[in-house]
Amino acid sequence: MDFDRFKTIIQTFGASPCRWETTDLESAVDWIDCEQGKTFIQEQKKIDGYLDLLQPPACPFLSEKIYNAVMNEMTQRQIFLFLRYSTLLSFLFMIGGFCLGWYQTQQDYINTQSYFTTLFNDITFQ
Repeated sequence: MDFDRFKTIIQTFGASPCRWETTDLESAVDWIDCEQGKTFIQEQKKIDGYLDLLQPPACPFLSEKIYNAVMNEMTQRQIFLFLRYSTLLSFLFMIGGFCLGWYQTQQDYINTQSYFTTLFNDITFQ
């Protein structure tokens, strides 16, 4: 494990090793013992202390309102992206359909020509 991976784990899960969700705890412990890791963990412990002081919102419905606002915005953005690109995709599918139809028409024409040329080979006119 390199220091960047160690740093990511600490920034994600906090400075306490009991919170870490990793399978490579031995190499993480090696980074705790080095000087660079110790200073980084001390800084993260201060940040964890500040975050532990924060209280949940007083209004229990506030988090639900925030969640609904974010989800509505994401849904509106996805609808806008769909409408934005649906015209282009429809046009591309239409061109692809015409190309496949043109190719199939050419193949059918080739097959009919060979059919008619071999059909009358055995007939002799007198």
